[in-house]
Amino acid sequence: MSSIIIETTNENQLTVQEYVRFASIKEEVEKLMESAKIKQALGEKEKYLKGLSIDITIKYTIEKRS
Repeated sequence: MSSIIIETTNENQLTVQEYVRFASIKEEVEKLMESAKIKQALGEKEKYLKGLSIDITIKYTIEKRS
């Protein structure tokens, strides 16, 4: 079965204000994925080939410069 994995690197480098904005961005991306019915569409495509699994990884990387 398909999955959507969200990974975040270095989010502990954010200030509280930045983290609040970052959390809002993550939420908006998740809503976009749901509204586009991406996971549902992937599941339907997996039915066409026995054993096929489609996974998407969304990776957020924060690189703050001092």
